[in-house]
Amino acid sequence: MKTQYWLAELDKYGNPTLLDGAHTDREGAEEAMTLFKCLPMIKTEGRTFAIAKVELSEPTGKHGELNEEALKILGA
Repeated sequence: MKTQYWLAELDKYGNPTLLDGAHTDREGAEEAMTLFKCLPMIKTEGRTFAIAKVELSEPTGKHGELNEEALKILGA
C-alpha cells in the first residue's frame, strides 16, 4: 500500500509507541523530533525516541498452521 514515517518513543524494551505522523518521508518525522525538543510543554528528557518506518500492506490471510482446537474452545 504505502510507507509511512513516524516519530516514535521507545519503552525500556525497545518497543515503539507511534507519536507523530504519518509522514510521507523521513524528513517530516525528523522535523517532528526537532519540534518536540523545542516546545517547552513537551518533556523529552529521559525519553528515548526513534524514527519508525512503517510499511502498510493489505492482509492476505496466508499464515502458518494454527491450533484450530484451541480456537474452537476460545470461540465457544
